[in-house]
Amino acid sequence: MAPNRRRNRNYILTTASLLVIVVAAIIAAGCMGGTSTPGASVALSGTSWKLDSYLAGNGTLVPVLPGTEVTAVFGADGNVGGDAGCNHYGGDYRLDGTTLSVSSLIQTLMYCETPGVMEQEARFIDLLGSAAGCRIENDRLVVTDAEGATTLVFVKGDAPAELAGTSWTLASLAENGTMIPVLDGTTVTALFNADGNVGGNAGCNSYGAGYTVDAANLTIEPAIRTEMYCNEPPGLMDQEDRYLALLADVASYRMEDGRLILTDGEGADLLVFEKAVPKSDLPLVGTDWVLDSYSTGGDAISSVIAGATVTAKFSADGNVTGNAGCNLYGGQYSLEGENLSVSSLFSTLMYCGTPGVMEQESAYLALLGNASSYRIEGDRLTLADAAGTDFLFFVQAEEVPPAPLAGTEWTLESYSLSSEAVSSVIAGTTVTAVFSADGNVGGNAGCNSYGAGYTVDGANLTVEAPISTKMYCGEPEGVMEQENRYLTLLESVAGYRIDGTRLVLTDEAGATLLTFSAGQP
Repeated sequence: MAPNRRRNRNYILTTASLLVIVVAAIIAAGCMGGTSTPGASVALSGTSWKLDSYLAGNGTLVPVLPGTEVTAVFGADGNVGGDAGCNHYGGDYRLDGTTLSVSSLIQTLMYCETPGVMEQEARFIDLLGSAAGCRIENDRLVVTDAEGATTLVFVKGDAPAELAGTSWTLASLAENGTMIPVLDGTTVTALFNADGNVGGNAGCNSYGAGYTVDAANLTIEPAIRTEMYCNEPPGLMDQEDRYLALLADVASYRMEDGRLILTDGEGADLLVFEKAVPKSDLPLVGTDWVLDSYSTGGDAISSVIAGATVTAKFSADGNVTGNAGCNLYGGQYSLEGENLSVSSLFSTLMYCGTPGVMEQESAYLALLGNASSYRIEGDRLTLADAAGTDFLFFVQAEEVPPAPLAGTEWTLESYSLSSEAVSSVIAGTTVTAVFSADGNVGGNAGCNSYGAGYTVDGANLTVEAPISTKMYCGEPEGVMEQENRYLTLLESVAGYRIDGTRLVLTDEAGATLLTFSAGQP
């Protein structure tokens, strides 16, 4: 039977067409897997590569020096960078099929004394800059020159350590091409949450930003921060501005010897952090909290007005109390897991003239009353609304040793009007109490001076009926009624407690009668 020439011709054409398609697919795939793993393709970006060997001047492949590590990370943004063995480097790269070119290489200028390291580094940078092609063979990246000769052989490096859930303290930051330490007496922190947000304290203000990680590539969105201004130490605000600007320039990260190093797109170090010592989560109940910042609507966060301290303390009896910045306040709270509700809020009625304080106080109490949940991270407490939006941010108050009862000049802040009503001291009046070691208490009741005997037995305190001078004061209005109420309440005192610089005198049932703050002994 005569051969079918038409069939053979069609077979050859079909086979040739398939071969062309396969070759085109190989070229389009970039760095393609070798014959040992047919068809397998490994992306060049998204992997940290570690140099295994390189082409020496004598034309042979030699391994990297023991104890040195040379790396390369190809970012999806067209940047390549890593560690050259002594210095960090960075540059641009272009991948077109199997064609690879690297340009604009720059590096830091540190000198390492270990023999051969600087020569190896110079050779690596030179070979990387002359790259013309690449391929992947069995998870090894092979870089070739224009003649097709193998010049660099990489293996897959260790995956970068996870950032999520880590907490860091800034040690140094880049300025004019050098790394400078943070200012003495300042602390800059960064906590990378699992939800893709990074935040902390920038030295003066709190800040927050979104972040994304792709292998060793890291991008951080422009940060938002509170708006407080700090005068001390000199240069703090400049450091804060510099820190937040550098965060936005970050392109990659690495971890070395317990440090986190953030670098730019050219591989230059921008920020160096040290591992923060983890803090155990404080209990909500019994901890003294001081407000650090609060939401003013939308994404806007405001720091607390300087000098207007806002506090909160959740007691085991279901009561929450504190200072709202001007007035003392109190209320009730309930817990169910991480759900928190605050109700029945009340406050004293004093007016403070410092600009913005009263508006801040009103906003704080409104937010506190809308709390729906809480979370504690170390020494920080965050309250959120029903939609899960964070709006009140507290830190643990600095521990203050309790002032001694005797020998301290106590100034009255508020007093009980009835079983539920509390009043602040009338503006322009000062009521004081000094408990002497000889068993006498005295001071000024607002208009007249007074004195009485007292006895202490543990937490029990009793005060005898006070005697006072007989002057009448017509101004300010209500001062005599306030004085009479104060002296009457002193006779009803049955116990006391001191929380730092605050003295609370209570009746037999433990209800608060009088609240003082400590002055100078």
